[in-house]
Amino acid sequence: MKRSLLVGLSLGIFAIAASPVSAETMADCQNRYFAQRKDGAREYERWRGMCDRHDGKCLWQVDAKWHALEQQISDENQACRKRVISQMPPPPPIHWKPGDPSPVAPDGRRYIMSCSGKVLGLYKPGGALEMELKTLPGNCYPGDSPWPGPGTGSTAPTSHCYEQGTGSWKEYSGGRPSWCDPTR
Repeated sequence: MKRSLLVGLSLGIFAIAASPVSAETMADCQNRYFAQRKDGAREYERWRGMCDRHDGKCLWQVDAKWHALEQQISDENQACRKRVISQMPPPPPIHWKPGDPSPVAPDGRRYIMSCSGKVLGLYKPGGALEMELKTLPGNCYPGDSPWPGPGTGSTAPTSHCYEQGTGSWKEYSGGRPSWCDPTR
Protein backbone atom coordinates (compact mmCIF):
# COMPACT_ATOMS: atom_id res chain seq x y z
CA MET A 1 0.00 0.00 0.00
CA LYS A 2 2.76 2.48 0.89
CA ARG A 3 4.67 1.70 -2.31
CA SER A 4 1.59 2.35 -4.48
CA LEU A 5 0.97 5.56 -2.56
CA LEU A 6 4.48 6.87 -3.20
CA VAL A 7 4.28 5.91 -6.88
CA GLY A 8 0.91 7.66 -7.12
CA LEU A 9 2.27 10.77 -5.40
CA SER A 10 5.25 10.90 -7.73
CA LEU A 11 3.09 10.46 -10.83
CA GLY A 12 0.62 13.09 -9.62
CA ILE A 13 3.36 15.65 -9.03
CA PHE A 14 4.97 14.86 -12.39
CA ALA A 15 1.64 15.16 -14.24
CA ILE A 16 0.92 18.58 -12.78
CA ALA A 17 4.49 19.79 -13.28
CA ALA A 18 4.51 18.60 -16.90
CA SER A 19 1.63 20.87 -17.91
CA PRO A 20 2.51 23.66 -20.35
CA VAL A 21 4.25 26.64 -18.79
CA SER A 22 4.09 29.25 -21.53
CA ALA A 23 1.13 31.60 -21.41
CA GLU A 24 -0.06 34.31 -23.71
CA THR A 25 -2.12 36.26 -21.21
CA MET A 26 -2.61 36.71 -17.48
CA ALA A 27 -5.93 34.91 -17.87
CA ASP A 28 -4.10 31.85 -19.22
CA CYS A 29 -1.80 31.88 -16.19
CA GLN A 30 -4.72 32.23 -13.80
CA ASN A 31 -6.80 29.53 -15.49
CA ARG A 32 -3.85 27.12 -15.44
CA TYR A 33 -3.25 27.90 -11.75
CA PHE A 34 -6.86 27.15 -10.84
CA ALA A 35 -6.90 23.95 -12.91
CA GLN A 36 -3.66 22.74 -11.33
CA ARG A 37 -4.97 23.49 -7.83
CA LYS A 38 -8.21 21.67 -8.56
CA ASP A 39 -6.40 18.60 -9.95
CA GLY A 40 -3.93 18.68 -7.07
CA ALA A 41 -6.71 18.85 -4.47
CA ARG A 42 -8.43 15.90 -6.11
CA GLU A 43 -5.18 13.91 -6.01
CA TYR A 44 -4.58 14.93 -2.39
CA GLU A 45 -7.99 13.58 -1.36
CA ARG A 46 -7.27 10.35 -3.21
CA TRP A 47 -3.86 10.05 -1.51
CA ARG A 48 -5.35 10.65 1.93
CA GLY A 49 -7.96 8.01 1.21
CA MET A 50 -5.20 5.46 0.66
CA CYS A 51 -3.78 6.05 4.14
CA ASP A 52 -5.09 4.33 7.22
CA ARG A 53 -6.51 7.20 9.27
CA HIS A 54 -4.57 5.93 12.32
CA ASP A 55 -1.28 5.90 10.40
CA GLY A 56 0.15 9.29 11.30
CA LYS A 57 3.32 8.78 9.28
CA CYS A 58 1.39 8.15 6.06
CA LEU A 59 -0.88 11.15 6.67
CA TRP A 60 2.14 13.33 7.45
CA GLN A 61 3.84 12.24 4.20
CA VAL A 62 0.71 12.98 2.17
CA ASP A 63 0.38 16.43 3.77
CA ALA A 64 4.06 17.17 3.11
CA LYS A 65 3.67 16.16 -0.55
CA TRP A 66 0.57 18.34 -0.84
CA HIS A 67 2.37 21.37 0.59
CA ALA A 68 5.30 20.81 -1.78
CA LEU A 69 2.86 20.55 -4.67
CA GLU A 70 1.07 23.75 -3.61
CA GLN A 71 4.39 25.59 -3.51
CA GLN A 72 5.36 24.25 -6.94
CA ILE A 73 2.02 25.33 -8.45
CA SER A 74 2.36 28.78 -6.87
CA ASP A 75 5.95 29.17 -8.13
CA GLU A 76 4.88 28.18 -11.65
CA ASN A 77 2.05 30.72 -11.53
CA GLN A 78 4.41 33.50 -10.43
CA ALA A 79 6.88 32.59 -13.18
CA CYS A 80 4.06 32.61 -15.75
CA ARG A 81 2.87 36.03 -14.61
CA LYS A 82 6.41 37.42 -14.79
CA ARG A 83 6.81 36.07 -18.34
CA VAL A 84 3.54 37.67 -19.43
CA ILE A 85 4.48 41.01 -17.88
CA SER A 86 7.94 40.92 -19.46
CA GLN A 87 6.41 40.30 -22.90
CA MET A 88 3.92 43.18 -22.68
CA PRO A 89 4.80 46.10 -24.91
CA PRO A 90 5.40 49.42 -23.16
CA PRO A 91 2.45 51.81 -23.17
CA PRO A 92 2.30 54.08 -26.19
CA PRO A 93 3.70 57.56 -25.66
CA ILE A 94 1.12 60.05 -24.50
CA HIS A 95 0.94 63.16 -26.68
CA TRP A 96 -0.70 65.44 -24.15
CA LYS A 97 -0.35 69.10 -23.33
CA PRO A 98 -1.84 71.18 -20.51
CA GLY A 99 -5.46 72.02 -21.14
CA ASP A 100 -6.19 68.73 -22.91
CA PRO A 101 -8.49 66.24 -21.19
CA SER A 102 -6.70 63.53 -19.24
CA PRO A 103 -5.64 60.63 -21.50
CA VAL A 104 -7.52 57.35 -21.11
CA ALA A 105 -5.64 54.19 -20.13
CA PRO A 106 -6.49 50.86 -21.83
CA ASP A 107 -8.46 49.73 -18.75
CA GLY A 108 -10.74 52.81 -18.83
CA ARG A 109 -9.09 54.75 -16.03
CA ARG A 110 -7.53 58.12 -16.77
CA TYR A 111 -3.93 59.23 -16.34
CA ILE A 112 -3.02 61.84 -13.73
CA MET A 113 -0.71 64.21 -15.60
CA SER A 114 1.79 66.77 -14.38
CA CYS A 115 1.84 70.00 -16.34
CA SER A 116 5.25 68.99 -17.70
CA GLY A 117 3.62 65.96 -19.38
CA LYS A 118 4.78 63.31 -16.90
CA VAL A 119 2.32 60.54 -15.97
CA LEU A 120 1.84 60.57 -12.20
CA GLY A 121 -0.70 57.79 -11.80
CA LEU A 122 -4.24 56.70 -12.65
CA TYR A 123 -7.70 57.58 -11.41
CA LYS A 124 -11.25 56.40 -12.04
CA PRO A 125 -13.47 58.91 -13.85
CA GLY A 126 -16.16 60.57 -11.76
CA GLY A 127 -14.27 60.58 -8.48
CA ALA A 128 -12.97 63.32 -6.22
CA LEU A 129 -9.57 63.28 -7.89
CA GLU A 130 -11.15 64.11 -11.23
CA MET A 131 -13.04 67.01 -9.64
CA GLU A 132 -9.81 68.33 -8.11
CA LEU A 133 -7.99 68.08 -11.45
CA LYS A 134 -10.73 70.08 -13.15
CA THR A 135 -10.25 72.92 -10.66
CA LEU A 136 -6.54 73.21 -11.49
CA PRO A 137 -5.46 75.34 -14.46
CA GLY A 138 -4.66 73.12 -17.42
CA ASN A 139 -6.28 69.99 -15.94
CA CYS A 140 -2.89 68.95 -14.53
CA TYR A 141 -0.71 69.10 -11.42
CA PRO A 142 1.94 71.84 -11.51
CA GLY A 143 4.63 69.71 -9.84
CA ASP A 144 5.72 66.17 -10.47
CA SER A 145 3.72 64.90 -7.49
CA PRO A 146 -0.02 65.36 -6.88
CA TRP A 147 0.51 64.73 -3.17
CA PRO A 148 1.64 67.62 -1.00
CA GLY A 149 5.00 67.61 0.69
CA PRO A 150 5.32 68.20 4.43
CA GLY A 151 4.14 71.62 5.48
CA THR A 152 2.85 72.79 2.09
CA GLY A 153 -0.79 72.73 3.16
CA SER A 154 -2.08 72.24 -0.38
CA THR A 155 -1.71 70.01 -3.40
CA ALA A 156 -0.62 72.87 -5.68
CA PRO A 157 1.87 75.33 -4.15
CA THR A 158 2.37 76.86 -7.61
CA SER A 159 -0.05 77.35 -10.49
CA HIS A 160 0.21 77.53 -14.27
CA CYS A 161 -1.45 79.56 -16.95
CA TYR A 162 -0.95 80.55 -20.57
CA GLU A 163 0.93 83.82 -21.03
CA GLN A 164 -0.96 86.38 -23.13
CA GLY A 165 0.44 86.88 -26.57
CA THR A 166 2.91 83.97 -26.50
CA GLY A 167 0.50 81.16 -25.57
CA SER A 168 3.28 79.49 -23.64
CA TRP A 169 2.55 77.72 -20.41
CA LYS A 170 4.06 79.57 -17.41
CA GLU A 171 4.29 78.78 -13.72
CA TYR A 172 3.44 81.28 -10.99
CA SER A 173 2.82 81.29 -7.25
CA GLY A 174 0.48 83.42 -5.19
CA GLY A 175 -2.32 85.38 -6.87
CA ARG A 176 -3.08 85.10 -10.60
CA PRO A 177 -0.82 87.52 -12.53
CA SER A 178 -2.20 90.03 -15.04
CA TRP A 179 -0.27 88.40 -17.92
CA CYS A 180 -2.35 85.19 -17.69
CA ASP A 181 -4.65 84.66 -20.67
CA PRO A 182 -8.23 84.69 -19.24
CA THR A 183 -9.62 82.71 -22.20
CA ARG A 184 -7.50 79.65 -21.45
